[in-house]
Formats: sequence, C-alpha cells, structure tokens
Amino acid sequence: MIRINTLSGGLDLFRVNMRSVAILPIESFDALLSSNIRLEIMNMLSGGPMTVTTLAQRLNMLKGVVHRHVKILEDFGWIRQLSDEEARSMGLSREANRIYYIPSALVYLGFKVDANEHGVKIVIPTNYGAFIDMRGRKFILLAPTFVFHDCKNTCPTHEACLDWVKRVGKQYHVNVDEDDAARALMHLYMQLVLKEFRMYAANNVMMLDSPRLNSIIIKQANLVL
Repeated sequence: MIRINTLSGGLDLFRVNMRSVAILPIESFDALLSSNIRLEIMNMLSGGPMTVTTLAQRLNMLKGVVHRHVKILEDFGWIRQLSDEEARSMGLSREANRIYYIPSALVYLGFKVDANEHGVKIVIPTNYGAFIDMRGRKFILLAPTFVFHDCKNTCPTHEACLDWVKRVGKQYHVNVDEDDAARALMHLYMQLVLKEFRMYAANNVMMLDSPRLNSIIIKQANLVL
C-alpha cells in the first residue's frame, strides 16, 4: 500500500492510502464494461472521494439508481469505502453519516481460472487492464474490444507521456513497443506486476483458509457426514 496526494475539486489537498494493484476476476471487467454509467463513476472517482449523492448530482441521475451501480462496483472490487479515520484526516464532512468512495487500487489486472481433472491454472491475460492516470486524473481501461479514454487522439501531452514510458521501460528492462501512451503504460505496469508476482510465488508459501475444507477434515476423523 502506498500513500498518494490527491487534489479534490481543485481545492483541498489530502492524503489517502491506495493499494498499488488489484487483480480481479475477468467477470469484474465484464461487470464494468457492461455499463457506461459504471465507467463514468470510475472516471469521476479517479479525481477523488465522492458520495453517492455527489455522483448522482454530477451524472444527473436518481440517487437510488447510482447507488445500485456503486454497490456493483464495490462488490466486484473496483472501489471501496473510506474509513471514518480516513475521511476525518482528509477533512471530509461526516454529516448524516456520509459514505465516501474511492478506487480500490491504482492498477487493475484481470485473472481467470482454468481447471480440469489434471489441475488448476490461474491465467492473467495481458489484454485486460486498467489504471488511474494520476497525471490526467482519469480512469483508463483497456480490453480486447474496448478502450475507455483515447489518450493518443485527445491528450496534448501524449508524445511526452509515451516517451517517458519508453524511457522508464528501459530503466526496468521492459521492452515497450507501443505507439499509444495508454497501452504503453498498461504494458509497462503489466510486465512489472507479473515480475513481482512470479518473485512472490517463488519465494513465499501460499496459504488458504477454507471453512468448507476444515469441516470435511474434522468429519473425516470420525467418518461422519
């Protein structure tokens, strides 16, 4: 987890804890891609914490409708609620028990599980990914048949960003062969995360606490069902 400075509404400077990476099921990407409203909510929250009321006002939609979309994003791992302590430290009003939401991470990757009678394989596809653009304060998502935010054709500093990404790639021994800054940065993030993941898997014991399995193990001691 890292701490970043975020500018809210161009006025208040605050600090917030953010996870570097969230690796979500591909189904989470499907849930996001199936709704333009959810994409807009992710884009708005990339600029700082907001309540459902604020989101509804900016989207010009009913609060109940927006709340359902926010709940889906939260359930699928895209966003989280600020704790009371975080909200207080940022000077955000807690009047009427206001709940603020922020993205759950800075970078998002997808995974899927391939299982058969011979084993289980966790796959992290390289054509799914998203990240918070801290420079442009927007949400960028890349999928096999969809791109949210066209940096190449809309950003005036696109070439400078692309050059920076390629230079950073060389610094970390990642070959970046893209002409689009968003895709280049997503590729850089992806390769760095995969390197970290491989190192973690090779040097750490993976533990799983399964209540279902625990129950079966206890029953097996007396051969009861």
